[in-house]
Amino acid sequence: MDKLISIKEARIKKGLSIDDLSKALKLDIEIIRLLDDNLKLPKKYRAYQSTYKKSIYRYLGYEIKYKNLISDITIDHTKASIIYFLLLLIVTILVLLSFNMYNKFNNQLLIKEIQKDQILRDVFDISTQYELIELSHDDFINNLISVSRENYSQNLSIFAKPNKTVFYKIQNNIRKTLQFGEIIKSNELILDLDNDFLIDLSNIGNIEKIIYRGIEIKLKRELNSYLLNFDIKALETLL
Repeated sequence: MDKLISIKEARIKKGLSIDDLSKALKLDIEIIRLLDDNLKLPKKYRAYQSTYKKSIYRYLGYEIKYKNLISDITIDHTKASIIYFLLLLIVTILVLLSFNMYNKFNNQLLIKEIQKDQILRDVFDISTQYELIELSHDDFINNLISVSRENYSQNLSIFAKPNKTVFYKIQNNIRKTLQFGEIIKSNELILDLDNDFLIDLSNIGNIEKIIYRGIEIKLKRELNSYLLNFDIKALETLL
């Protein structure tokens, strides 16, 4: 290996121009020119100066080794640390929530083994807080009116009013499972009517509309009530 010399000397010795190096290494010609004159690069390129020089020397047939002087480069890791911490926190929360939801909602339970579940307690808590009363199924049906046909789907969709929430519990009588959740304006509840369901709803007054088998259904008047164990197929009487 030849003794290390300056980039300019090595380049001239190889019979290459600055433009030749720029094209061969795909580096900006101004970077090559500054390194050729042994000058410092602009601030935005300075961190890569050693790497550029090493690439040039290697292309010219020389090997150069630099000491890794980490202390010479000051890097602010504060933002990166905050981002990593937040990501770790978010992941931890999601894992805990997923684990909790799995244990609480996804375990298949026999209906006969379920007594007073959490959603029922929540409904009673909400009803007490907002002075809600339990609505009979007949009164609920009598307070509904079909408006128009939206589509021809065979689903049930329940939509909440803006800035309102409706909590629900769905009891699947075929699969013997329970499903819990909440209905908000941007996240309506959609159910396949091929299944046999009973549903609890926390606050009827927060419902904007119901679409049953493509028919839009609305409340005649706002009801400050909750609904328990309602058979979804009872809506057939409105079609």
